[in-house]
Amino acid sequence: MQHKSWPALCESLLDRLETLGADTTTERAEFGVLMVDCCMKDCGADLRPKSAQMGGEPK
Repeated sequence: MQHKSWPALCESLLDRLETLGADTTTERAEFGVLMVDCCMKDCGADLRPKSAQMGGEPK
């Protein structure tokens, strides 16, 4: 089992809820605010697009 980062875990859980028909609009907005707040406090989260994190060209 590969361990996910907490942002990836949250995203995965929201995706699963949406697959079951849940409206996660509010939760996704709150998650975005928490991520920005975390980054402003130097938590180490990387908000760059995944391609840029992996050394690729952003789309």
